Amino acid sequence: MLNSRITRFAGLLAGAAIGAALFVAPVGAQQSSQEAVRKAFAAADANGDGYLNIDEYIANVIYVFKDADKKRDGFIVEQEAIAYSPQHSPSRFKNADRNGDGKLSVGEAVGAKVIDFFEIDTNRDGVVSIDEVLVYERAMIGAGARK
Repeated sequence: MLNSRITRFAGLLAGAAIGAALFVAPVGAQQSSQEAVRKAFAAADANGDGYLNIDEYIANVIYVFKDADKKRDGFIVEQEAIAYSPQHSPSRFKNADRNGDGKLSVGEAVGAKVIDFFEIDTNRDGVVSIDEVLVYERAMIGAGARK
């Protein structure tokens, strides 16, 4: 079960939108594949309808947050983010840390990722399709490559 959760998380990072790990930079193409993103998407699609609604998306954000919170104190500090993901992005972490205290609460994590959800939902139908995720992933990879 843990291995499937780790695989799911890796795929979620590859599909930045589903990638609930807000402290992770876009993953390079060499580390992701459409197949991995599709598998992660299917795993996150709890009701099996082929779309991620906001509830499924946020549930995954909370799962990833809880998994990354190794001290079990309700916060993620940058060291935990680094330990959890080799693609850690200090700038994404800092942007998500709305109160600037050097740690992320679950509220800050969810808030940052809700914004991503609505950026991914380009047709504004209230759900995210695999195609929207793949387009967003390509855009994030492209943005990362230009930095």
